[in-house]
Amino acid sequence: MAAVLRTSSTQKALRGRISRSCPPPAWLLCSATLLLLVFAMRGELSLRPFPGDAWAAQLGASHKPWLVYAITRIYQQVGRPIVAVGEVLVMVAWLWRTSGPRVAKGLLITLLASASCGVIKEVCGPTPFWLALHHVGTDFPSGVVTFVTAAGGYLAAVAKREGRKTPAAILIAVIVGAGPARVLGGQHVLSDVLGGYMLGGAWLIAAHRYAYAALPQRRVHEEPAWNIASLEPTPKPAELARVQ
Repeated sequence: MAAVLRTSSTQKALRGRISRSCPPPAWLLCSATLLLLVFAMRGELSLRPFPGDAWAAQLGASHKPWLVYAITRIYQQVGRPIVAVGEVLVMVAWLWRTSGPRVAKGLLITLLASASCGVIKEVCGPTPFWLALHHVGTDFPSGVVTFVTAAGGYLAAVAKREGRKTPAAILIAVIVGAGPARVLGGQHVLSDVLGGYMLGGAWLIAAHRYAYAALPQRRVHEEPAWNIASLEPTPKPAELARVQ
C-alpha cells in the first residue's frame, strides 16, 4: 500500500497550469480568425481598394536609394522557388539536429502557408486595383511575406524557446522588414503585405502548436511521483540480515 500511494495533486495542478497557459481552443480560434480575415480582405478588395494602397503604389514607383534598392532585391531572391527549396532544406536539417524530428516536421506545416497563398492567387486572380496599375501577375497576398512570416517566424519561435536570443531577434527583424521591402520595391501594395502577414501567422500558430503539443504531457510524466515508501528510512544492512 505504501509503495503505490502517489500524490496526484501536483500532477493535476501542473496540468491545470498548462491548460490555462495554452488552451487548444484559443490557438485554433486565433489561427482560424486570421485565415478568415485573409479571405474577407480578398473579398473586400474585389469591391474597393484598401486604404493606403494608392499611397503604397506611389511609394513603390518612386526613386529608391541604392541601399533600399539592394534590400528589396534581396527579398525578391528569397521568394524564388529554387532558392526557397534550398532554404527549407537547410531549415529542416537545422531543426532536426537541434530540436528533434517532431519540431522539424512542424516546419512542413508552415509550407502550407505558401501553398494556400498560391491557391488564393490562382482562384481569385489579381485585384482590380492591381490591374488598374497595369501590372501583370497576381498580387494578393504577398508570397514572400507569407513565406518569411510562416517559416522565419517558426524558426524564431524555436530559437527563442531554446534560449538563442540573437538568431530569434535577427529572424524577427527579417520578418518585420519583409513587408516594407516589398512595397518599396514596387512588387506589392499595403493590402498585399498585410494579407501575407496574416496568412503566414495563421499557419505559424498551427505549426508551433503541433511541434510542442506533446511537450506538456511529457513534462507531466517527468514530474517526480512521491510515495510513502520514498519517505521511509532506508534499513541498515544489519537490520536486513536479521529479517532474513
